[in-house]
Amino acid sequence: MPTATEYFGITVSNIGPLTTTYMPPPECTRATTDHLVYALESSLGVGFGSPDCQIDPYGKCYPSGAVMDSIIKEYSNPKSAGQGFQPFHSPGIHCPEGWTTAGLLAHSDKTGSAYRSGVFTSTKSVNSSLPQQMGSDEWWLKVLEPSETLAWCCPSGWASLPYGYCRSSIAPALSAGYSSACYQGIAETAGVVTVNTVEGEPVSDTDGIISFLPDKTWTTETVALTEYWSDPSLVASMVIARQFPVVEMIYKAEDVKAAKNGSKDDEDDKDGKAKDDGNAASALSRVGGVASGVALIVGLLTGAGLLMPW
Repeated sequence: MPTATEYFGITVSNIGPLTTTYMPPPECTRATTDHLVYALESSLGVGFGSPDCQIDPYGKCYPSGAVMDSIIKEYSNPKSAGQGFQPFHSPGIHCPEGWTTAGLLAHSDKTGSAYRSGVFTSTKSVNSSLPQQMGSDEWWLKVLEPSETLAWCCPSGWASLPYGYCRSSIAPALSAGYSSACYQGIAETAGVVTVNTVEGEPVSDTDGIISFLPDKTWTTETVALTEYWSDPSLVASMVIARQFPVVEMIYKAEDVKAAKNGSKDDEDDKDGKAKDDGNAASALSRVGGVASGVALIVGLLTGAGLLMPW
């Protein structure tokens, strides 16, 4: 587990181990009426807010869903969460049943650069010419210990996004009866500043990154899509999609080894041979071994109205 608990105002918190495969109810990934957001049909990573101003609870859909719901309730206004509040599981080595590894991130012990796979190989948002929030990969590398690997999990078949989300398209928004969105925001000059250094070090983005100022008043309003977005073709290209935060896990090589040995012993006791769990430690070991051999609550809170369309 990382010893650091904060970087650039982003708080990280271990919400418990995930060393067995959690089995969420099947309807968690099959439903089509909750955790909805608008997205661009051709690129699900581009978001346009949510039809509802309320954040749907996650409950049994997550290994520690009750804890996540409690965190969201406590930080129900983005001003309360600083730059973000990030829960993770450590040691965490098993994606939930029906979920798959979306990406791995770790320090490299050989080249000096980070080890990346999956979603972490592409971390730029579509508005790369404008200042944006610090990338998840950038601040996680400031938090992770040299021997630790970060794994993100998303439901199988869903798109994984660099800022810690999983999305799945449902249908064209207008034809499905969705025509308005809830937006939560703040005047840029009042609540957001651009910074070029963090803790004395320059940021990687030459345009700088945005930093939210604390204790500001956020506004919430529901607006017709055609009113908020003046381009009719843009609105016509929107889909209604489901959005879940990634399940974030941190593990060390010895965690994977212990889990594999324990799993082998269990299976040997049952039928005399060990089985390979492709959703669990064996998969993480194969993909992350190179690195390990050595997801923002602000996003959840603004999911009702994304501050910027990433």
